Amino acid sequence: MRQIINKKIITKDLKIWDNILIKNIQIPEKSGSKEYRADILIEKGVIKSAEGTVDTQGIEFDYPAFTGIKTENRQFIGLSRNGNLAVINAEGLTASVSFTDMHVHLREPGDEEEEDIESGINAAYSGGVTSMCCMPNTKPAVDTPYIVSYIKMKAEKSGYSLYPVAAMTRGLQGSEITDFGILKDSGAVAFSDDGKCVQDSKLMYEIMKYARYIEAPLILHEEDYSFTSYGCMHEGYYSTKLGLDGISSLSEEVIIARDILLAKKTGAKIHITHVSSQNSVELIKNAKDAGVDITCDVTTHHIFFNDSSLQNYDTNLKVNPPVRSIDDQQALVNGLKTAIIDAIASDHAPHLDFEKNTTFARAASGTLGLETLFKASYTKLCIKEGFSFQHFLKLISANPCGIIGQTKQKIAPGFNADIVLIDTIKEEIFDGKQMFSKSRNSAFDGINLYGKIICTIKNGKIVFLDY
Repeated sequence: MRQIINKKIITKDLKIWDNILIKNIQIPEKSGSKEYRADILIEKGVIKSAEGTVDTQGIEFDYPAFTGIKTENRQFIGLSRNGNLAVINAEGLTASVSFTDMHVHLREPGDEEEEDIESGINAAYSGGVTSMCCMPNTKPAVDTPYIVSYIKMKAEKSGYSLYPVAAMTRGLQGSEITDFGILKDSGAVAFSDDGKCVQDSKLMYEIMKYARYIEAPLILHEEDYSFTSYGCMHEGYYSTKLGLDGISSLSEEVIIARDILLAKKTGAKIHITHVSSQNSVELIKNAKDAGVDITCDVTTHHIFFNDSSLQNYDTNLKVNPPVRSIDDQQALVNGLKTAIIDAIASDHAPHLDFEKNTTFARAASGTLGLETLFKASYTKLCIKEGFSFQHFLKLISANPCGIIGQTKQKIAPGFNADIVLIDTIKEEIFDGKQMFSKSRNSAFDGINLYGKIICTIKNGKIVFLDY
C-alpha cells in the first residue's frame, strides 16, 4: 500500500528501518517549563534512550549524512552505509507521544464508500493519531463478537492500535442489552450506543449494573429526542436569525443529569462524550466532586466554533450535538483548562458529498476530524488561549488512554516508539482536498491553522511523512 498526496506519504516503503535515531529534538514531556533537547534512539520498535546526545562517531553514512528526503529547507533523513540506521535531523521540531482519539466513526462494515478501516488509519497517521476507538454505529452494528474480531483483524494487518467500542443494545435500538461479557472478551474496550441515546431509564439502569459487574466503561451519547426531533442547530439568537429550528441544550443536560444519578446508584464508570454546553460542564463537575466515576470529552469543533459560525449555512458544521453559543464554547475551554473535561476527541464522521451538499435542514450531521485533531485544537488552546503545551498534549494522549484502560505511552526507555514529530510554529491554510480520508466534509477546510505533523512513527516504524 502506497498513497501520496502532494508530498505527504503513507507507505509501507517507509517501514523498512529497524533502528531510528532522532537527532536534536525538543521533548516537552521532559522539560517542564524549560526547553529540553535530546536525541531519541529507537531499536526494534522500542525507545532505547531519550536523554543527552547519542554518539554517532564510527557510523559511516552515505555522503553527506542527510541526503534523503527534504522537508521544506531541512535535510531530513539520512541512512547509515549498512542501511541499519535511519537518522532524522529534527532540528527545530518537537517530539510528542502520538495521539489517541477515543471517538471515531470508520463506517466499516457497511458504508465503506464513506470511509473504511484502511483509509481511516491513513487519515489517523497523517494527524499523528496511532490509536483510536471506533464507534459501533456501523451496518450491521458492532453487537456481536464476530464483528469485534473482524475490526481487530483488519487493524492488526496494518499494525494499528484500533480499539472497538461495542453496542450497548442490539442493533442500537435501545431495547435489548447486548452480551457485554462476550463482547469484552472478544476485544471491546467499552460500550456505547453512540449516534443514538437509550431513552428508557430503567434499561439504562440495567446497562449500568451490567457494565459495573464486568468492569467496563460506558461511552454515552446524551440526547433527549423530545428536544431534538425537528432541530438542526443550537437554539438561540442565530437559529432565529437564520430561520432554522433550534435544539435546546436541555436535550443534552437532562440525560446527563439522569445518567449521573444512575451512575451514582450503580457505581458504573461512565464517560460523557462530545459535551457541548455550559450547564453540562457544571453537572459533570458536581458529579466528580460527589465521587461519581465519571469522565468526559469535548470535540475539536465544539471548542473551535460557536453558533455564529453557521451564518453561511456551512453544512460541514452541522453536527450532533450542535455547536452552541459563545458562552458555551468558552465554558468548554475553561473545562479543559481546569481538568473538568478530561480529553479532546474528533468525533470523525465521514459523509458522502450528496449527504452534505443539500439544504442545512436536510444535511447529515457530522464532520471529519482525525486530520485536524491536533492542529485545530493546538491552534485554539495553545495559540489563542495560552494553554501549556504539556497540558494540551495530555488531553489527546495520556488522558484518553487512561479512560479506555490502555497503557499510557512515554518518551522514555522501554516504551514502544509511538512518536510524532511536529513543527509547532508552522502556520498554513488547511486544504480539505489533501486529506487521506475518503470523504471531504471537513469544517476546517480553508481555515488557517498552526502546527504541522512532519512525521508519525508507530512501533518504531515511520508510517507517515510530510515533506
